[in-house]
Amino acid sequence: MKRRYLAVLCLSAAMGFSSCTKHIYAPNSANVPLLKEKNEFKAAVTPYNLQAAFALTNNIAIMANGHYVYQVNSGVENYPSDDIFINGDLRGGMGEGAIGFFKPLDPKKRMVFDVYAGGGAGSFRTLASGAGEEGVNQEDFRLRNRFSKIFIQPSIGFVHPVVEAAFSSRFSCVNFYDTYMGPRAFENDATAKSDFVRIADKSTIFYEPTFTVRAGYKYVKFQSQLLIAVPLTEGNTQYDRMNNYFQPVVFSMGVSVNIAHWYDDFRKK
Repeated sequence: MKRRYLAVLCLSAAMGFSSCTKHIYAPNSANVPLLKEKNEFKAAVTPYNLQAAFALTNNIAIMANGHYVYQVNSGVENYPSDDIFINGDLRGGMGEGAIGFFKPLDPKKRMVFDVYAGGGAGSFRTLASGAGEEGVNQEDFRLRNRFSKIFIQPSIGFVHPVVEAAFSSRFSCVNFYDTYMGPRAFENDATAKSDFVRIADKSTIFYEPTFTVRAGYKYVKFQSQLLIAVPLTEGNTQYDRMNNYFQPVVFSMGVSVNIAHWYDDFRKK
């Protein structure tokens, strides 16, 4: 992926440029548990995600993630239905599980490295342009697909009873299938119609750098996260157009809950 493409993507995210793109795939937030000891449990809840992780040993852990996208602008007049963060017509979600390795990097266990590998599946549906016109059957403009995915996610972060901060590099390989397009979707745009159908021709690999921050005290913290999804395609014009169907930025806020014994020993150390 060209550096110029990544720079433009990041700039657009920062400025919140609006777009009429109809995303048919929205990445889930990354589950970044940063566990430190056996039997530690961490969960996070945001409006679109439910995440949990549990340490089976002092180095091995499992995680489970649920992701569901639903309508947030129902009944709100003049609410923008499409922007870089969300396609207002997008519905669906995914579930996934993973197993991982974690290890504190210093004697006080304040720096933690972990890496998880797993997979999942899901589906999304949306509407092509024109579905909002008066008197039309929205199902004629329906866009839908299903997908499976595998991923690997290394992370490094700072963990303290008051604040946590982490950087993750998730690589996801997504295979789209069962693609459906309503009879009037892209009826006047043969290029867009062809691009949409070709999404399922081959797997798409996403590089998803993620920044996660948690702040609070001990067992409960406020969590915010920014994830940028960069499709690693050949870089030609055709595939750049197809990338428009993938949501490029995920920003989430929620609550993290952590149950661990190391909090009790923190002051003693």
